[in-house]
Amino acid sequence: MEGKRECFTLNTGARIPAVGLGTWQADGASCQAAVATALEVGYRHLDCAHLYGNETDVGQALSEALNGGVPGLKREDVFVTSKLWCTTNTPKRIGRAVEISLKNLGLQYLDLYLMHWPVFSPLGDATDPPSHRSEELMKPLPRRMEATWRAMEELVRKGLVRAIGLSNFNIAQMEEILSYAKIVPAVNQVGLHHEENHLQEIWHSGFEDWYKLWQGTFKMHN
Repeated sequence: MEGKRECFTLNTGARIPAVGLGTWQADGASCQAAVATALEVGYRHLDCAHLYGNETDVGQALSEALNGGVPGLKREDVFVTSKLWCTTNTPKRIGRAVEISLKNLGLQYLDLYLMHWPVFSPLGDATDPPSHRSEELMKPLPRRMEATWRAMEELVRKGLVRAIGLSNFNIAQMEEILSYAKIVPAVNQVGLHHEENHLQEIWHSGFEDWYKLWQGTFKMHN
């Protein structure tokens, strides 16, 4: 992949590699091996989430790569995304949630931080992702959405994350965010096979597709 890496420019001016390694359903030694191998062969985009329960494994592999495992590799060479799980999307808990992801990943900042789902759940917390993920345990987020987004914006101001965005948001939910956002979401990560054409009509940032190539292609629509 070296020398052939395609990137897109986000609304922040940051460059995000077009293809990234998704870490969903990977854990332990297999996760560390996957991340290490990906970085060795030229991947420079890691897609993570607190819910996946493996950010410590990702962080271990990334640390080894940055400390001589991949010659010449620097932190700024790797674009790292994580996501806010829906049990921690109250304003008071969001700061704690990102601090835990940063600690587990061994990083000082995230390149991109996403609201994982536009819902909240009463189960689990920032250190214990819920094991029950059935739909009946999830509730819509509308009355909390603005406060949650304001707290996400504060993470940018504090320098903990470089860009913020959404994941699995539909058209109405994106329009609501756009109606009051002071920092416009840089990305909406969705499975574009569902409603790509309709999303393109209203969105002026990036679509990140978690579906194709296992986890992780990035499409930019302006």
